[in-house]
Amino acid sequence: MWETITLMVTVKAYPNLSTKYGEVVCIAGIRTDTTEPEWVRLFPVAFRDLPSTQRFSKYQLITLEAQRHGTDKRPETFRPNIDSIQRGEKIDSKMGWMRRRELVEPLVSESMCDLLRRQELDGTSLGAFRPWQVSDFEITNDVDERGQTKDAIAAQPSLLLPTKNPLEPVALRFRYRYRCSTAGCNGHHQSMIDWELAQAWRSWRDLYDESTLLEKLRAKFLDEMCGPAKDTIFFVGNQHQHTKSFLVLGVFWPPVRGG
Repeated sequence: MWETITLMVTVKAYPNLSTKYGEVVCIAGIRTDTTEPEWVRLFPVAFRDLPSTQRFSKYQLITLEAQRHGTDKRPETFRPNIDSIQRGEKIDSKMGWMRRRELVEPLVSESMCDLLRRQELDGTSLGAFRPWQVSDFEITNDVDERGQTKDAIAAQPSLLLPTKNPLEPVALRFRYRYRCSTAGCNGHHQSMIDWELAQAWRSWRDLYDESTLLEKLRAKFLDEMCGPAKDTIFFVGNQHQHTKSFLVLGVFWPPVRGG
């Protein structure tokens, strides 16, 4: 059954190519129409096909019709009625991201290790937590055994969507290496798939040489967003076909309180 839901968008993942749905984006956010904030995932969303009046940004409120997903059994996943999307207010970052914090904080878990335990117990597939120590932001070439990037393969005009402007290849893979606050944590090594990261790469690659570009990306996504002046929280989610495998979907990085 369809229901009307409202959420603050917290995650917009980089577009992926699905044999069933074509080019799609996974959207995640926090419901604001429920008694207490709760996670929701919208899938599939053909974001680049949306008219300009429906294209939303992170931390924007949207209202739409959605129903429990028939084939994706992750408890937070809903199938959206794309035509019903209505954009609302964009929640600003004033006063130390206060209004955003009010929605995010109730859903912050103890750690990544805790989320993995919960996934085993109840199928939890979305979460947020404060990493205890972020040691690296790795940037490597994303090339398969045939010497092609995954995004380059997806961008070939003969695949599924021959009339659409192809996705521009991102020939890099980004991973965070960190430890969480759980005693005995052996560390985590997870890919980062936030669309904003790909956009930063595109925006800066024409301004800097390769070495400087990588330094700029690390300075932004490691030194600044995970630095001591920020109250860093990772948004994470698992994969439909690989439920034990979580990715970093985005970073929430307000200033440290009182900082």
